[in-house]
Amino acid sequence: MKAINGGIDEKLFEELLKINRSTNFHQLIGVHVAELGKGYAVTKMEIEEKHLNPFGIAHGGVLFSLMDITMGMAARTVGKQVVTLEMNLNYVSPANLVDKVKAIGKIVHAGNKTTVAVCEAYTEEGRLLAVARETFFNM
Repeated sequence: MKAINGGIDEKLFEELLKINRSTNFHQLIGVHVAELGKGYAVTKMEIEEKHLNPFGIAHGGVLFSLMDITMGMAARTVGKQVVTLEMNLNYVSPANLVDKVKAIGKIVHAGNKTTVAVCEAYTEEGRLLAVARETFFNM
């Protein structure tokens, strides 16, 4: 999948793609960056057998991780190196085997000490799966 540069510095764009490709956890769960722009990130993944819980739907931790990664990438597009302080997530609909999931994260506050982001995750068909808000500590 070729990622889209939505208007950030090309060097930063390539650096963030390299971070995604070289982070073992991102690869383990199958998260790929689809687009990066100033203050936002779009990621995608496909739900596989390894992501399912005992009920046969995606484990909540999979969407949580996808959305955490997405918002963290969005923070990096505005020059913030962050760690999570708090994240709130509301599950709206289950993700099923072979669903293609897209997460869209954007920064709503980029302060000196903290950064706040929001994120929504959808199926390829546009079904809303989850909404989240996250507060980061700026390193």
